Amino acid sequence: MRVDLIENGFDLAIRLGQLDDSNMIARQLGVRSQHLCASPGYLEQFGRPETLNDLADHNCLPGTLDYWRFEENKKIRHLKVSGSLRCNSGNALMDAALKGLGLAQLPNHYVAPVIQSGELVELLAEYQPPAEGIWALYPHNRHLSTKVSLLIEQINQTLQETDMTTTVRA
Repeated sequence: MRVDLIENGFDLAIRLGQLDDSNMIARQLGVRSQHLCASPGYLEQFGRPETLNDLADHNCLPGTLDYWRFEENKKIRHLKVSGSLRCNSGNALMDAALKGLGLAQLPNHYVAPVIQSGELVELLAEYQPPAEGIWALYPHNRHLSTKVSLLIEQINQTLQETDMTTTVRA
């Protein structure tokens, strides 16, 4: 459910992904990519999925989403997934994947270090969905306050410093 920022008097929203047409000013702060991964132990026990359809035979850890996004033949495919763990914490999903409980699709900032170390294995990279934009949205009909402007700059700086995203320069 999307909140109407202007009607509800919000000064700023941070949103991910494709933006709807709106009467808001959008400033891209960065992009984030998603990676499907599993532990070597899970793959040894249950095998490695070779196609997107193989995911139906695996314990997927969907988090809060019923569908994972992939790119297949230059089109976005939403694949319904299910598994034994639903939660709204990327850290909890990553821990579950590290413990061999299933497959997880997580943002780069969670999994890049553990993929590099070999603790998790990236899967089906050829179907990786396009990176999603990270956007600051604010009403075009209001003056951007100094506080909001400074907050946007701080978020952008934090994204850069923590390597959570590929940042986009203003």
